[in-house]
Amino acid sequence: MGEEQKNVCICQELQQLLEEQKKLSFDDFRFVCEDFGYDTIPFILSTGNCQFEAFGWANNGDFFTTNVFRVEAVDVRRCCATISLLEPVDIDGYPVDLCEVFSLRTTSNCLVVDLSCFKSLQPLSPSLVDRLLPIVEPK
Repeated sequence: MGEEQKNVCICQELQQLLEEQKKLSFDDFRFVCEDFGYDTIPFILSTGNCQFEAFGWANNGDFFTTNVFRVEAVDVRRCCATISLLEPVDIDGYPVDLCEVFSLRTTSNCLVVDLSCFKSLQPLSPSLVDRLLPIVEPK
């Protein structure tokens, strides 16, 4: 498979992920409007040599780095996508790297990326997004 075909595949894969994300969130249903679904399928993009990282501002105003994203829109003709940053946090709600993540917080930080730069897409569990932090009672 040529390099150009691989890049088209990433674009098509991200488009498919967006369609599945919409189905999970019940956005395209006419009569079902309950809030039982997930509205995000988090994913990681890789250039082949390394994972793509971005920097953003958390909802509390702190700066964070992430390599986990949510797809907002895909332009298949231009092979680009609008993605939002997901902030990885530990069990106490503090920003961490992906190895120690308990939850992924949604943010309002968005990027438009050229998908021809990426070689692979790794989806993660939707249950990680906005997972409620446990309530720890003081001793």
